[in-house]
Amino acid sequence: MAHRDILKVVDDMRIRQMRGGTVVTHAALNALRSAALKTKATSSRQFLVELRENIKYLMRIRASSIPLSNSLRFVLLDVKQAADRGAYVKELQNVLANSATQFDTKLEESIREIAEIGARRIRDDDVIMTHSYSSSVIAILKRAYQQHKRPRVFVTETRPELEGRDVARELAAEGIDVTLIIDSAVSHFIEDSDKVLIGAEAVAANGAIVNKIGTATIAAVAQRARVRVYAAASTYKFSPETMLGELIEIEERDPSYVLGRSKVKKLPHFAVRNPAFDVTSPQDIDLIITERGVIPPQAAIMIVREQKGVSVP
Repeated sequence: MAHRDILKVVDDMRIRQMRGGTVVTHAALNALRSAALKTKATSSRQFLVELRENIKYLMRIRASSIPLSNSLRFVLLDVKQAADRGAYVKELQNVLANSATQFDTKLEESIREIAEIGARRIRDDDVIMTHSYSSSVIAILKRAYQQHKRPRVFVTETRPELEGRDVARELAAEGIDVTLIIDSAVSHFIEDSDKVLIGAEAVAANGAIVNKIGTATIAAVAQRARVRVYAAASTYKFSPETMLGELIEIEERDPSYVLGRSKVKKLPHFAVRNPAFDVTSPQDIDLIITERGVIPPQAAIMIVREQKGVSVP
């Protein structure tokens, strides 16, 4: 059974109090640190068994989140190597805490770098369309505004969970000119847009982007309208498993997010499907903005090849 701190963060994920893969990863690492410090394990073997159980539980909830799986892989590898050297539980606790903090720090640094690099791609008075909640996208737009550029932003509501409203509030609070639009109005407003800027839950080895459902449609509409599509993603969102042909799991969420729990119960005679993410073809992405620079989707394989670690159990 997973530690109660792990169960708490998983509950928070389920009720969607946390937006975006980066935010979820931070919360998961904090829970993993807390659970490790409260462990009752008396041997390194017990500690590793407990750690793997906590990791499995986290992964079942957000299997689509590659920064989460990469962070867990990073921490597990460090702890396993320490255990193989003969470290006792106390040392393993310190190794885990330091490893989680190190990954957290690297992730935060990557977003700051992405903001600097991405802001260079934003011109004064650019009209940007964005979809769903992305820490990297928000950081880019805020940084561009801080550089005295004045982008205007179309933000989709991003149904059914409406995280676009949170994006609109954050950008508007910064002083950015924001217009909130319904998802189905994308083709109407794309003609007025200069660029589409999206985040990513994951990047596959072939350069495909996994992001909130609806992203693939927006990217396809943008390409037909000759509007450039940029994806912002740290290299920690690149999936090593996809190089071996593994598919990124597309999470399907509770139908009650679409209709409401009471209506789902009153209308039992048809199915409601609520996939959380879709896959955008690399052909519909012009560039991927990473903390290491801007790359074409076809170059994603080079970053994936550099990813190291062990498989998450």
